[in-house]
Amino acid sequence: MEDVGESSKQKKPRLNWKKESVVKTFLEACIHEVAVNGRDEVSLKMLSWENVGEILKKEHNFIADQRQMKNHFDYLKSKFSAWTKLKNKTGNVYDPVTNTFNLTEEEWQIEMKSNKYVEPVRSTGLLFPELCTQLFDGSTSNGFEGWGPASNLPNDLSVEDDDIQHVQPIPTSTQEPPNSAKECSTGPQNKKRKGKQASNSNKSAVEEDFAKVVQLMMEKHRGDDIDACMEKLEKVGWGTQNLLYDVAVMLFSESADYRKVWMRLKPESLENWVRNAGRKYGILD
Repeated sequence: MEDVGESSKQKKPRLNWKKESVVKTFLEACIHEVAVNGRDEVSLKMLSWENVGEILKKEHNFIADQRQMKNHFDYLKSKFSAWTKLKNKTGNVYDPVTNTFNLTEEEWQIEMKSNKYVEPVRSTGLLFPELCTQLFDGSTSNGFEGWGPASNLPNDLSVEDDDIQHVQPIPTSTQEPPNSAKECSTGPQNKKRKGKQASNSNKSAVEEDFAKVVQLMMEKHRGDDIDACMEKLEKVGWGTQNLLYDVAVMLFSESADYRKVWMRLKPESLENWVRNAGRKYGILD
């Protein structure tokens, strides 16, 4: 017969953190708790861990105690540290669109010997690098109202507060239509026409506001390498009215990694690269 005391001392089974949705919720909940309740040295406060646990249970029926969550927090932090070190290496080894590293087998072996967390970075990558950057670099805000932690846009697409007031808020589907539209006929064809016009109007306004933000970021991050990227962009011939043009400029402003990749790509690969990046950040369909 099995000893009861011995059985009670058995370790809890390890949790499976492989579901991306669970990891995303975990990171977002931690970011929220840091913003609201602050940190307990290098981790979260006890109350915050309780709140994070409740969110995981409620949204995913995922049950984890404080120690298990803290262990995963530390694991992600160490993995992020290894990822950051690789990302900051010279030689254009990081592709921000695919979130992968272009290293030879020999280079990987050297890096893995120096840091054991490089191996999981190589095998599974780093999920949600933008959220990890917010959480482990101590930043809990993107700097632009309306594009919060859950946004798909890059986290450091920030502009100064003085610039924000010059950009009109992006319209949403919850806004009331103009009075004149209410007074129009409510027939099926008129409803269809009004819906199409409203959709086109909203899309146009979003693109216009996005272009304004891009222009502000370009002015803030002006430099020789951006000028070289812009010169190559002009030769592509998309034109300033093409949303691909704005997405490309946004990528130039976001980081030096994007600019390096852009300058290395062959002309026939540029459009596909920009489209993939635009879809990744939810800008292009």
